[in-house]
Amino acid sequence: MGAKKMNRRDFLINSMITGGGLFLTKSAEAAVLSESVTRGKYSSTNEQVKLPQIGFGTMALGASTSKCVSEAVELGYRLFDTARDYGTEREVFQGIKDSGINRKEVFITTKIGPADMRNGVQRGAIEKSIELLGYDYIDLFLIHWPVVDKIQETWRILEEYVGAGKIKYLGLSNFNPHHIQNLMSYARVKPIVNQLEINPYFANFGLAEYSKAIGITAECWSPLRQAKALDDETLGSLAKKYGKSPAQIILRWEIQRGLVAIPRSSKKEHMAENINIFDFELTPEDMQSVNALNRDERNNPRNNPDRFPW
Repeated sequence: MGAKKMNRRDFLINSMITGGGLFLTKSAEAAVLSESVTRGKYSSTNEQVKLPQIGFGTMALGASTSKCVSEAVELGYRLFDTARDYGTEREVFQGIKDSGINRKEVFITTKIGPADMRNGVQRGAIEKSIELLGYDYIDLFLIHWPVVDKIQETWRILEEYVGAGKIKYLGLSNFNPHHIQNLMSYARVKPIVNQLEINPYFANFGLAEYSKAIGITAECWSPLRQAKALDDETLGSLAKKYGKSPAQIILRWEIQRGLVAIPRSSKKEHMAENINIFDFELTPEDMQSVNALNRDERNNPRNNPDRFPW
């Protein structure tokens, strides 16, 4: 969530991820969904890479992760999010492998966690992620939380892996402006993403706009607030108006803000619902109605990037 002036010197990467419209799904419904999400529906905040606006999160999916990932590929998802601390990296690899899709058609994100940073075992953690994800490279590697006295050391190590071709892009998660401003004073590789808590009750307007303004794509984690906002009366009314679900209204609100959303579900029907949001558009008035739900209320008060306890 942060701020920055980007000095992209040594490792400016030009390759463009186009998401993959070549994969043919087995069912007609899945084919329509796949086409809808890969027909140019990308975030274009920064010039280095285009990210699909809807991705698939894997936190807490446990033993069902590989099956869910394979089903998500079938439905048209091309952006997959995991982390060392989620314990789902191996399963993400297996799900993508089982799907039969070409590796080049998917974009995989993982993260290094606070404990590995504090314990000074960043290289081992990065190598383990590369091993578990089963391929020669990882598309995007994030610093999961801003462990202030370890950010520079960790970033330098991650830059080494970019230089070696083992990581394509670097990014941030839960970074406030002052964290990013400090990082950009020494970074040789420009972060392309800042993954943030964003949902209707915690809209995070300032940080999202700040990130976008400096060329960093703002990406929403827990974009449906763990389903806790789905019973909201305003969202229910809008869902009825558009013939959509409250979840689809929320995700549409997020992508119309120019954000990338990474919802998570273990149910295939919900995965299909979450990606099927490109056939309607909220009016400016309805966007304002969802904006007005903001309470500046984190789902967990401990998620403050300046005071997180883990």
